Amino acid sequence: MNSAPGTGTPPGGAIQDFFASILADLREWSGGVTALFEASASAPTRRVVDDAVQPLALGLLGESTLPLVGGGFVAARDALADATWHMAWWQGATRERLLLMAMESAGETYSRREWFTVPMESGRGHITGPYVDFLCTDEYTVTFTVPVESGGRRVGIAGADILVESLEDLLMERILAIGSKAALVNRSGRVILSPDPQLAAGLLLAPGWQDAVDGWLAVDGAGSENMNVIRCGDLPLAVVSP
Repeated sequence: MNSAPGTGTPPGGAIQDFFASILADLREWSGGVTALFEASASAPTRRVVDDAVQPLALGLLGESTLPLVGGGFVAARDALADATWHMAWWQGATRERLLLMAMESAGETYSRREWFTVPMESGRGHITGPYVDFLCTDEYTVTFTVPVESGGRRVGIAGADILVESLEDLLMERILAIGSKAALVNRSGRVILSPDPQLAAGLLLAPGWQDAVDGWLAVDGAGSENMNVIRCGDLPLAVVSP
């Protein structure tokens, strides 16, 4: 997954493959959660979900070749029998359970987060970040999420977190292969990572990159009249460079 791009790999192709493979792994992993909901005609309880998801989450975090810092399942509103909201999430080097004292208010908060709303509304996997994850890591984080469906209904999302610092270690050479001032940006045009120290994570660099014509985008105030835009397939990511 994190090998160097081979000869003939199109620009951005290796980066696209890296992120797409994580989403594919999550889709496969989420099948275990789907099976939990389909095992009974009635909705599962929090305890049933926790007991089933814990070994799945620990397996996801322990078996991955990537430095994932958290993962698990986040339920949609009223998807469980005994809770309006619920999060079965494990994180950190010790794989501790994320415990939220006020799940009701936390649920109202996470249900408005991009990492939750986009896959729930679109039915597709999504990549969110970089953002400071005050709920889990308190560090710049990128979150991968996919919808979990059962009986034609989206019952929540399966997800995993990775720190931006770890992505820098894994992907910087691939970005450098495109250019020393290149930057990987999210769907809003904010920098995820770049070899240029002036392009810090979170910087708004290329808003509207989706509107690039023939691979070029006119950007005001970005230090260049035009930026080259390399799309990462159908992912909400692009590599931009002057």
